[in-house]
Amino acid sequence: MPEDTPTASAAESAEEQPSASSSGAADSPSGDVMEEAKKLIGTGNRHMVMGDVVSAVNVFQEACGMLAKKYGDTADECAEAFFLCGKSLLDLARMENTVLGNALDGVPDEDTEEGEKADDSKIESADNLDDGEEEDEEDDDEGEGTAEDKESEEEEEVGNLQLAWEMLEVAKVIYKRKESKEDQLLAAQAHLKLGEVGAESGNYAQALEDFQECLALQLKHLPNHSRLLAETHYQLGLTFGYTTQYDRAIKHFSSSVEVIERRLAMLQESIDKAEGAESTAEKQKEMEELKPLLPDILEKIEDAKESQKTALVASEAIQQTLASASSGASSSSSAFTGENGGASASKIPVKPAEAASSSKSASDISHLVRKKRKPEEQSPLKDSDAKKPKQESAVNGSGESAGNRNGVEEKMEQEEASAGGL
Repeated sequence: MPEDTPTASAAESAEEQPSASSSGAADSPSGDVMEEAKKLIGTGNRHMVMGDVVSAVNVFQEACGMLAKKYGDTADECAEAFFLCGKSLLDLARMENTVLGNALDGVPDEDTEEGEKADDSKIESADNLDDGEEEDEEDDDEGEGTAEDKESEEEEEVGNLQLAWEMLEVAKVIYKRKESKEDQLLAAQAHLKLGEVGAESGNYAQALEDFQECLALQLKHLPNHSRLLAETHYQLGLTFGYTTQYDRAIKHFSSSVEVIERRLAMLQESIDKAEGAESTAEKQKEMEELKPLLPDILEKIEDAKESQKTALVASEAIQQTLASASSGASSSSSAFTGENGGASASKIPVKPAEAASSSKSASDISHLVRKKRKPEEQSPLKDSDAKKPKQESAVNGSGESAGNRNGVEEKMEQEEASAGGL
């Protein structure tokens, strides 16, 4: 067995120390709990300045647990600890996402790995295949068990973004129920961090809502040259750009530039009037921090304008494509209606001769009547028999009147014949 190193023993003592301090603080009076929590908050702030986000999160969470146990989750005394804990959890989540993205850059795809393994594999014997199938079944059973365990562990674990949102939401509720200017500005900062959590998780609608609420509180309580206003306008510009609302993104980026320019002008004026070297140095340092921000924001404005033009060209192309498609569909549909219902027949140009023939053919229905046989095909008897009904039906339907008329005609013929003989 290797001997315990000094670092390991120090780590164990460090792990035991917070639990001892927390248990002692829980048993101490409220004043001692508050003092201990303030010490932890100071330690966490130092860790944040040094860039040790993981240690800061652990310390802030310990302070939150102490205060929540003593005063309650939504007590006024818990606001600062909850806010700082949520802020550090947000930074930790960003770090984890960055590390994960960098780690995945050089990782080959699973498909390529499987393809290479398939190319290098050799054909095994039937016995080896049977043994391999049994081993695969055992591995599958073990794999199912481990997968279920992992899923249960993932369900139990809560992501850092979710924890950050919960901490910041509690801090926002505590700060907003107070009416002092300081508390309202802290509520605005809580809204700002909640918006960053929403943007980081892809919930842009919620992020915009939080950013706009933050901006409303800041405009109410801050001067128009405050750096906080510039930061909020910048976050709004980024989020509107993510949602392709480029007009509003350009507006907020421009507002951020205006705030920074006013801030620089104010600082320069105060430097000109200042007499002490210390105050002048601080203001010059702030000016050096602000000046490099302007080119970056101006570049964001140009990018938003270019994206706006590209989106406009793309939308016009889509509209033209849809219009051409709809016109083609309407022409084809009109052709179908003309073929089926005759609605488009009037659109076909007709020459005068064709129109006349068409009118004649419309009025002539002789082709619909069955034609009679030619006279030579019929016998005289049938022809005379066929004519008799017509002659009889022509005289009002009376058979006697038809016979009288035939007798008169015969008498007249006889008279004519006798007259000719004379």
